[in-house]
Amino acid sequence: MKRARLLRSLSLLSLLSMVGCDVEPYCVRNCDDDQLDGGSLDGEVSDAGDARIDGMIVRDAPCVPTDGGELCNELDDDCDGMIDETFDLASSPIHCGTCGTICRFPNAEVACNAGTCEVTGCLPGFADLDGALGCEAMCPVFPIQVEDCNGIDDDCDGMIDEPAELPAPPASLCRTTAGTPCAAVAPICTTRDGRTTWFCNYPATVEFDPVLPNGIVLEETRCDGQDGDCDGVVDDSFDALGDLCDDGARGACRDAGAIACDPADTSSTICDLSVLPNPAPGAPSMELCNGIDDDCDGIIDNSDPSDSARVRDAMVHVMRGGSDFWIYTYEASRPDATAASDGSREARACSSSGRLPWGSVGYDDAAAACAAAGHRLCTGAEWLSACEGATGRDYPYGDTYLGGSCNGADRDAIPGGAIDSRIEPCGTLASCVSADGALDMSGNLKEWTNDPRGTGSGGGTIYTIRGGSIESPRLGLTCDTTLSRATEDTILPTLGFRCCDSDGP
Repeated sequence: MKRARLLRSLSLLSLLSMVGCDVEPYCVRNCDDDQLDGGSLDGEVSDAGDARIDGMIVRDAPCVPTDGGELCNELDDDCDGMIDETFDLASSPIHCGTCGTICRFPNAEVACNAGTCEVTGCLPGFADLDGALGCEAMCPVFPIQVEDCNGIDDDCDGMIDEPAELPAPPASLCRTTAGTPCAAVAPICTTRDGRTTWFCNYPATVEFDPVLPNGIVLEETRCDGQDGDCDGVVDDSFDALGDLCDDGARGACRDAGAIACDPADTSSTICDLSVLPNPAPGAPSMELCNGIDDDCDGIIDNSDPSDSARVRDAMVHVMRGGSDFWIYTYEASRPDATAASDGSREARACSSSGRLPWGSVGYDDAAAACAAAGHRLCTGAEWLSACEGATGRDYPYGDTYLGGSCNGADRDAIPGGAIDSRIEPCGTLASCVSADGALDMSGNLKEWTNDPRGTGSGGGTIYTIRGGSIESPRLGLTCDTTLSRATEDTILPTLGFRCCDSDGP
């Protein structure tokens, strides 16, 4: 190609010299008229006889064809009188409108239409979203898909999860239990905890877990008075709610309440002392025999003589002849006995007024109850001495029998009609009192004494029972009667006991 151009340039210089033009070797355009006799080079190829040679236009110059045939360069390279005739500048994508104009746009398919480059489409995986020539947007999903609720532009239109193009949400996704906060819930396409999908628009009272299909925790974690998992039960993970509790103090100093949600920490519970109508907790006080830890030391009805706060049972001091002892003022009762109930606690024996006495008790249990109180069962001699007094009375109140003074068989507990017998609370009949102040030593309940009288046919020890009961007639109500006896395992509703002590209460 270079050799052909050189030959053509030399031919041109020779031709110009022949026509009388003073040619400068490097004149490539528009020689003056006085240089070119009989013609001019005006820069345009005007007819088939003109030629452009290395940028110079020569009139009626002989055409020398190039070796490569016609090129798109606005020259008649093949000397056929036509310029660039083999190139379709109207539709060629590499010579669109002009030679060398290549149709090329980013990530686009192109075409040349009427000499103008056009975009006919985007390459796979790209889209034109800004309206400029070319496809600048890379599709996040390829091949493109129908839009879905996932936070991705599935159809590559520049919009994400547009509601009009989303499919219907999954059926039965949400829990809609009637009567719970979930009753009117429906799925929505949204992003939670960095994840976009179909979620249920549960209210704030519902505990949300994005990992689970329906978005509700398997078990409630908040104790807040709400049905956080919409199962129809409020705070069902906290089984102890409503159970009784206390402040940890002891005995009468203890304040009770109920387990409730902790308002400061919904993950835990507290003992709410305000929910129960309790009396205010008391301060430590002298221990009483009442089934209550009055001195708040963690021990109910202390009976240890070395404890200064122990129970001081009601006892009377009997000193007669060579005898010096203490005896219960009242028939023994259980710590939790009341005027209407003989109680059920049997930790120890008590000596208290206004309580039903402890009946239906065998000898061994009666002795153990006295020992637990720091005392012992009275001997037969002690019991008799306390009942008859210094003057040896036939009855605790005197030598003359007074029907109804003590609670025996002839006392009508309910006036009118037939005689009605019933066991009365200890100390009910103030008239049935000994000279030393012991009450109910005649009638109400018979009383075990540590006064063995042999062995029964079944092998058990026989003990003397003193004082008579509501079933005893006049003779059985005397202080000195020893006719009533029973084996140690005998249990009767009308058989009780009282305790004695050599050192006092």
